[in-house]
Amino acid sequence: MWIAPILGYLIIFCTLTYPLIFRFRTHFFTDTGDGLQNVWNIWWINKAVTELHQNPWNTTYLHYPQGTSLLGQTLNPFNGFLGIPLLKIFTLIETYNLIVLFSFVIGGLTAFWLAYFTTRSYWSSLIAGCIFTFSQYHFAHAQGHLQLVSLEWIPLFVLYWYRLIVNPSILRAIITALILFGVLLCDHYYFLYCILTGILIILWHAVSNKDFLFLLKKAYLLAFGAFIFVCLITSGILVGSLVLIQIKDPLIGEHNPLEFSLDLLAPFIPGGYWKFAQFTEFYWSKLPGNIYESSVYVGLSIILLIYYTWRKRQEIRILYPSLFLWYGICFFFGIMALGPVLHFGGERIFTGIMPYTLLQTFFPLLKLSGCPVRMMVMVMLGASVISAMGFAFLFQQIRSIRRRVLIGGIFGIMLLFDFLPNQIPSTNIIIPEYVEILRDLPENGGLIDTITLPTIALYYQTIHNKPIGDGYISRYPTSVITEYDKKLKSIQEQDYFVLMREHKYTLYTYFF
Repeated sequence: MWIAPILGYLIIFCTLTYPLIFRFRTHFFTDTGDGLQNVWNIWWINKAVTELHQNPWNTTYLHYPQGTSLLGQTLNPFNGFLGIPLLKIFTLIETYNLIVLFSFVIGGLTAFWLAYFTTRSYWSSLIAGCIFTFSQYHFAHAQGHLQLVSLEWIPLFVLYWYRLIVNPSILRAIITALILFGVLLCDHYYFLYCILTGILIILWHAVSNKDFLFLLKKAYLLAFGAFIFVCLITSGILVGSLVLIQIKDPLIGEHNPLEFSLDLLAPFIPGGYWKFAQFTEFYWSKLPGNIYESSVYVGLSIILLIYYTWRKRQEIRILYPSLFLWYGICFFFGIMALGPVLHFGGERIFTGIMPYTLLQTFFPLLKLSGCPVRMMVMVMLGASVISAMGFAFLFQQIRSIRRRVLIGGIFGIMLLFDFLPNQIPSTNIIIPEYVEILRDLPENGGLIDTITLPTIALYYQTIHNKPIGDGYISRYPTSVITEYDKKLKSIQEQDYFVLMREHKYTLYTYFF
């Protein structure tokens, strides 16, 4: 139930990204922007845990000497912890690339499991896994957002949460809570989306069974007691720490939701990360933000299958009672992804109160994100399950094997055309001589590199292992920005002796 899907999704990934796999040992499967920040994340967690024996959510290796909290950083510590044993065998390049492969393959596998639990149709579930993990959303974020590439635990959480609601047990509650912690260790956004999905499943179950007090039954009280307890000692510690730092030392650096909201046409027109993006450039070039965020095309083949499933909803719902739940998930997250202002064709057409604005009222931490369009990941999950239901029903109606093969082949070609991505960037950085010299010098202070781009400076640190006075992170505590402004003034005035005397930096001189 897992070997064939894993091999299948691995082969499909290598085919869609060809010839990327042949650069596995020499190039990072990412860009030189946020991608190198995620490379640093993997390096740092390994160093913090195995060498420094400290909490990886704080570091003095960035913004030395006072250091900084990494609670607001897109740290994706799950990948860092996964990297610890891998780095004992593989290089940092190979480890990063293995994690990318893992996320795509296991993302497909967990979506397959969810669809199979729902439909009991093997081939339809394989298609569902493809739809989820090879979506334009997923490939677009592979350019550098490893935390968003790591969506593999979302379907597994939804599967176990659904089973917990339908058939509660203490063991299932504990497993569900641990999976939710895995989601949080990958990305804060995905954690929130799973919480929202969990609420939707509770509401669906209550309405479907006309029992709005079902959570008060003994079996549910015991199971949810176990779930909440495990959540408090896992996810609760991390979320509580994030809330606390936001109160004491507010984080700075959130995105502008006006720039990263879903355009009404984006799910229906291929975006800038499509293989043939030049044919739709007239549309996506007008969208705010960047192509990596706005490329959320659902796929014509999937839209047609969702439409077919809706047309046959009365018959399909008899086979799959949860059908309306998945449509509800698609609708809810699709509406929320529109953000605080409605966009159509890149233009703002409505600036009144939007559902996303109301959601921020109930979840204030949502303001730290500023990327409503990322909720499309849940639309793709719902679409994958609906597609599995529709495809399974369609094949039940077709008795002829020849017609099944023909229809399956046509759908497969359409799906390939819809999802064929632009090439994932690959990066091979030439290390300058001064970085190698720094690596061999004694560790007796920090340094400020005034000639290197911030993300590349992070990568250089994985080689020279010296603390640095700045450091590109996703969300900065206010105190860190205040202190850095003082350093920046000394740098601009070239008053390096102040840096050495007051901030404990070592002065390294290198002549080109």
